[in-house]
Amino acid sequence: MAEMVSSIAKRLNVTDNELLTDLLKEAEIQVLDYTGQKKLIGSMSIYVKKLAIINYNRLGLEGETQRSEGGVTNYLEIGIPKDIRQGLNHYRIAKVTRL
Repeated sequence: MAEMVSSIAKRLNVTDNELLTDLLKEAEIQVLDYTGQKKLIGSMSIYVKKLAIINYNRLGLEGETQRSEGGVTNYLEIGIPKDIRQGLNHYRIAKVTRL
């Protein structure tokens, strides 16, 4: 986890390691929930870092789906972005139920 915090701190130029650790833990939980895995396997940690960075950039935008400033409207994607979901689909566990 310390390596991931250091990596993200460099990318974002942020020194608040507590915040980054919290964002990484949240992102890890999101990834594990989406995939149904119990622990990170393969290259899932890459997607955790990407999702943590996205969550950092979304701070202060909670609950917004779009934002208009100066005549420009930006639409915000809700949940895990499509490119991250596509990468995580390789790690998803299929659930089988009886009819």
